[in-house]
Amino acid sequence: MKKKVIWLLGVVSIGAVIWWLFSDDYDRGKPTEFYEIEDGIFVVHNAPYDTLEIKKVIEKFNLETWSIDSLKKYGGGGRLFYRETKYMTRHFKEGDPYDPEYSSWDNTQDYRNHFKDILMTTSYSINPVGDGDCYYRYWLYWNYWNNIDAKYDNEVEIVFYNLDSLYCAKKKEYGIED
Repeated sequence: MKKKVIWLLGVVSIGAVIWWLFSDDYDRGKPTEFYEIEDGIFVVHNAPYDTLEIKKVIEKFNLETWSIDSLKKYGGGGRLFYRETKYMTRHFKEGDPYDPEYSSWDNTQDYRNHFKDILMTTSYSINPVGDGDCYYRYWLYWNYWNNIDAKYDNEVEIVFYNLDSLYCAKKKEYGIED
């Protein structure tokens, strides 16, 4: 009897671990895709759940699509990334009605309804004079317990003096050819 209980607990534990590992909708066999829904705001389809993987995927996307010339011209820039969900989709347009219905009380698409869907924010701040510190900042908003106050815990700031050197180092880190 004791062996059967131990065996049953082992099977249940293994099943729980397998369910936990494969319960999200991320598919490693499919590419992660980015859809710009507004200037500087993106919805990420098939985004990983692991914080480090989110960082890698988004940084690589930024390096491939955000030109150095544009960042220099405007003194920096920022981007916001949301996970694609049932209601935060690549067709999201603030002010339009949700389809399918989000709420019978207020069915208007609103970014405030999707705070928990934010994956990451990235920004560059470039000193126009060129003799001071410049910053690359990113915030990973991932929090397993959906505690809004803790969503800012993962802020990282990198000080740099030359954007070209930073881009070159980051591209090398991610294996991106120029």
